[in-house]
Amino acid sequence: MAPKVLTVAVCISDGVMLSDFVQPIEILASMNSAHEPVPELGVEGIEVPFNVVFDYLAPTLDPIVSGSGIASATFNPTKTYAEVRASGKQYDILWVPAGPSVVNIDRTPPEEIEFIRVQAPRAQYIISVCTGALQLALAGVLSGRRATTNKAFYRLITASTAKDILWVPKARWVVDGNVWTSSGVSAGADMALAFLEHLAGAKLARQVREIVELPEVSSGDDLFAQVHGLV
Repeated sequence: MAPKVLTVAVCISDGVMLSDFVQPIEILASMNSAHEPVPELGVEGIEVPFNVVFDYLAPTLDPIVSGSGIASATFNPTKTYAEVRASGKQYDILWVPAGPSVVNIDRTPPEEIEFIRVQAPRAQYIISVCTGALQLALAGVLSGRRATTNKAFYRLITASTAKDILWVPKARWVVDGNVWTSSGVSAGADMALAFLEHLAGAKLARQVREIVELPEVSSGDDLFAQVHGLV
């Protein structure tokens, strides 16, 4: 039986943190070639239940400037939020990286928040990395749920979001039903490997981990919680 295709919407805008989705997406995309053995690397072919396809959504199709500014790489969106809204397309997975800086005021484009709010009820999975949890909170996705976020921004975000969100200060990532949230930047790759294992099994996750050389960590223990005085 051919793998089922899962559609992934990566929600971006100017000010996005590229590292919050580039490596995680490469990790998830390993499902698309998992059936192909690579003897030179000692990699066996593995039959998996899913393949993934990605759309990178933004307010316009202009190249996205990352949070590091124009000196950093830019990223080309594939669709606009308005285009998806007009088409009625529903995505299986929403991937929400950190958006514009939240130090002073949230500057996430309103069409991104509205897209998340409309898509979330029928999405199979909703995933945020770093302060992407703020976008989920603003869209109402985290109400009544456990979640975590970047520990440097933890106090700022938890103080400015709904009081019924159950923030977990020490977690590297948190899974509550179909909602996955991670701590800052590199934690997104840790969570992506856990999500890959959830979708495709431990064998593929282990193979990918050994190739990308990412040490295994616990979901419940983020050392940066201590660094920032949260525990």
